[in-house]
Amino acid sequence: MHADHFGYIAFGQDELYALGALFSALRLLHYCPNASIKVLTDRPDIFHGYPIETMELTPRRMEETSFGGRYKFGIKAAGTIELLKRCDRLFVMDTDIYPAGDISKCFDRISPSRSIMWRREGRAPRPFRSLDGKGIALDGRILTGTETMWASAVLGIHRDNVSRLVHAYTTVEQMIGIVRAHTPEQFCIGIALSSDGRKISRHKLPLRNYTTKGKKLFARQRIKSFFDANGHLSVNQQIDNASNYRVSRTPADLWDQRHIWSFGWADRLLRRKVRR
Repeated sequence: MHADHFGYIAFGQDELYALGALFSALRLLHYCPNASIKVLTDRPDIFHGYPIETMELTPRRMEETSFGGRYKFGIKAAGTIELLKRCDRLFVMDTDIYPAGDISKCFDRISPSRSIMWRREGRAPRPFRSLDGKGIALDGRILTGTETMWASAVLGIHRDNVSRLVHAYTTVEQMIGIVRAHTPEQFCIGIALSSDGRKISRHKLPLRNYTTKGKKLFARQRIKSFFDANGHLSVNQQIDNASNYRVSRTPADLWDQRHIWSFGWADRLLRRKVRR
């Protein structure tokens, strides 16, 4: 019997990817106590004892799904397919995304003809222009690199679209060495889920993230401290404590990080002046 599941894919030498997924799952269980959660991971021991089902990601499987180590985000794309095969509707989140409210209504917006992604980013960035003239096709459509890009920090998808994800995954492999970017996975998924009358909508859910450099540095330190202080407590206590635990920065935290501030526009202006 299939059902609706939330999912995470957590892998890598740094255990904080797995701890990030666990922290997000604890928050999810606070807001959605009946949530069914599956995690595909190479560190299943981290999730032991929690109401979370794990699927082990072996080194051999990671090697295979990353196309021999050539593209690590292939693991994410292939892992999403594996999770989706085990449910009717799947809502999968990156490990640096966490709920700030009840997100269970996401499943009401997922159907064979409608999917959810993080946001529409507009025309694909310049590195994808190298696809033009290469004859690479996805679902019969020749790619030019000017297609719309969707961010895949979250993905809500119906099981009927497994074949679409498979097509996207196989197309990603063809792009290795042609597109010098780390985003072919989300590029291909967005195209596959928006063709033949299918639609993608932005998530519009109470979700927060720590995807940028400063946010990530601060949040990862806080998450490690959370489990150092709470890991010995009962699961229910951890769920309750995670719901009130802050991983976002205050103005004082931002000031403390001033040594890593970066002003991209100022750097670009300075480089232009130097060239002159």
